[in-house]
Formats: sequence, C-alpha cells, structure tokens
Amino acid sequence: VYWQEDGTASLAYEFIFTNNPSASPIDYVDVGLPNRNFDEGSITADVDGKPITDISRSGYQGSGTGVALGLGGDAIRPGQSGRVHMYVPVIRDVVYKDSEGDDYASGVFATPWFGSEYMTGATDIMVIFHLPPGVKPEEPRWHGAPSGWPSEPETGLDEDGRVTYTWANPDARGYVQYEFGASFPSSYVPESAITSPGIGESLGVT
Repeated sequence: VYWQEDGTASLAYEFIFTNNPSASPIDYVDVGLPNRNFDEGSITADVDGKPITDISRSGYQGSGTGVALGLGGDAIRPGQSGRVHMYVPVIRDVVYKDSEGDDYASGVFATPWFGSEYMTGATDIMVIFHLPPGVKPEEPRWHGAPSGWPSEPETGLDEDGRVTYTWANPDARGYVQYEFGASFPSSYVPESAITSPGIGESLGVT
C-alpha cells in the first residue's frame, strides 16, 4: 500500500495460487478493493508476466467492491501454480482524521480474502505500508496488529527513502480478512483529502 502525498493510495497486489490437482482451472480471480473511488481503466494486471486484459467491475462476484480478473487462456490449471499481479494506481477517499484527536491522519488497510470453500491450508501473507513522502521515521505510529501476528511491524525505508511498515505471517488464512493501520502527521497530505469515516469505512474490503 503506497500512501501518496495527494491523499490517495496506490495498491500493488501479488498472489501466488497453487491449484489443487482435482480442482477446476482458476480462470477468474475476484480481488476486493477498498471502495468504489477508483478508475477501472487504469488498473493493470498479469499472470506469470502475461498481461490480463479482462479486468471489470461488472464481473466481480465477491463481497463489497472490487474487480474480476479474467485469466482467459492463461488460467491456472489443476496441479499448477501461477503468480497474479494487479496494480491500482489511484484510490481516493482513503485517509481519515485520526481517532486520537491530534493533528494526525490515519490509513487502514484490510487484506482481500477468498471464501473458505475455495481454499485449503495456511498461506503466507505480507502487508507493506509505504508512508507518504517526507514522513520522518520518528513521526508515524502503527496501529495494533491482528491476533496471531507480530505486535509490531518491521520498520524500514524503501528505495525512495519512504518509511515502511511490514507485517508478515507465514501461517495466516486466506479466507480471513486482516486489518492493519498507521497514523502520520496530517500535514503530509492535503486537508481536503482527509475524510471523516462513516460506519465500516476504511481502506479495506467489506
């Protein structure tokens, strides 16, 4: 999750699917998105490096809001594995006034999930926040992690010098939605981009 200086967010998803030998081909992947405020035409995706051109809101069959990725001739066959990438360059209305009541803004991300009837075993999940450009390492704060995850993220800097928070759990469940959050001084994003959250609103899938 890239929290941008204009108050929007960009999302880079990577999924590695291993299809059970007795299963049907994985020909569509429903990916939940935070809200409806994205441009369907700007989303790009690929499977094993081959571009996915069938990307649509209308085909999405999951809960809440998202897009369907049609893998077409590159469907992941039974007994095979495939790597699916998806990039969403702009999602609006994702930064909120922090609940602490100080001059901080807050961003929350909830992982996409798939129905338990479609999955077996554990999955290795990693979530990386790239905080807005200019935020100093001592300024932001992370929110409490979900049960079963490390209580604190790994902190660092990316190649652009942006503060990163990384949460990882090799024994997570792909049918569970996990929520992560971080707060940073509101001065790093435009005041007009900070919204007051309604019930259930966050950068997550509902």
